[in-house]
Amino acid sequence: MTEWKGHLTDEQLNKVHAAAINAGLAMTDTRIDALLSGLSPRFAADLPGGGLAPSARLLVQLNEMNRVHNLRSGDVPLVQWLDAAIALAGDKPEADVFEAALDRVSLVPAQAPPLPMRMAAAPVAAPNFDVRPEAVVAGSDQTVDVGFLSDGLAASRAVVKLLVHKHLDGEAVFQDSDEPWLINGTGWFIGAGLVITNHHVVNARMTFPAAEPDASEQDFRLQAESTRVLYDYLEKDHPSATVEAAAGALQASSQELDFAILRLPATAERRGPLRLRQHAIRKRAEQALGTRVNLLQHPNGDPMRLGFRDNFVVIGDNDALSYLTDTNFGSSGSPVCDDRWSVAALHSGSRNISTDNVVIRGRRVRRENHGIPIPRIMAFLAAEHPELHAEIQDAQP
Repeated sequence: MTEWKGHLTDEQLNKVHAAAINAGLAMTDTRIDALLSGLSPRFAADLPGGGLAPSARLLVQLNEMNRVHNLRSGDVPLVQWLDAAIALAGDKPEADVFEAALDRVSLVPAQAPPLPMRMAAAPVAAPNFDVRPEAVVAGSDQTVDVGFLSDGLAASRAVVKLLVHKHLDGEAVFQDSDEPWLINGTGWFIGAGLVITNHHVVNARMTFPAAEPDASEQDFRLQAESTRVLYDYLEKDHPSATVEAAAGALQASSQELDFAILRLPATAERRGPLRLRQHAIRKRAEQALGTRVNLLQHPNGDPMRLGFRDNFVVIGDNDALSYLTDTNFGSSGSPVCDDRWSVAALHSGSRNISTDNVVIRGRRVRRENHGIPIPRIMAFLAAEHPELHAEIQDAQP
């Protein structure tokens, strides 16, 4: 196991500290407290630095958060702090520093799934689409039936928070504080008692400061079998029904398609699976933004949230789907749903946008999220795990 020295190097942490000062986020104790608002109240209260000047207090607290990989709940304090800093920095250039730090802290696959649909330099004469706050956008009504809300609430019952306990050489890994080394993720019921998430979530390996080797077959299996599944995690520190996967949990996985399917114990509560799209969402780069997707997710390991603002599809085909719907660390494995709440893709990660033709309210969008289309995963299961594929198909609502 790579020696744990913190999420960021001293140099990177100093850049974050300087950016917070330059953005005016460390001028007073009140502003520093605002940066801690998303953290566990108990952890925030125990942070050192009381009595110090705001700038010194911030540096001490950043160092403390940097050395904590995760809390027992799976929360990653530094991720939550950076998320708040990005929001509070707004349009200031310092937000770029916080985003770069967040990219390093966040768990991402050592090798991202292939995304062949990206056109390196698609020739476009005008912006893909400049979304503006008007009564009717793009000449068409973008409102939805109120049933969209009730159907989304019903779909949320199939979405769960995952906590994967890292193993190394067949043994569970613990931090210096004796807390379990946990990785946050999101999963959802794809069949009766079957939960799907990303391969890289179950892999539970660091990519920074140095990429760790992938989990061995034994460790991957043990991590799958010790994964904790939290139902209806809707409020922080609120009791949530929890079940732990058991021996034989891993049913299928693919690093290339970045998915893993776990079977929960027979005693676990069954939830109705989400409906799966039969065909991929299709959109070319030069087409105007219009098609939307929605993500039910546990960003930062937080209570479930719904991403459905500026949620446009950028490019889609049989191989991959990219979209602007907001996500964060811990959202890996979320269902990417169309407006009928059918799952179009399994959310996998984010990347920089390679063109400058995506504009939202006058601002160029710099990053997009991406996922693996469900039909592609189902085709893999049909070929490699036909009995599991049939079981999932038979359970479809």
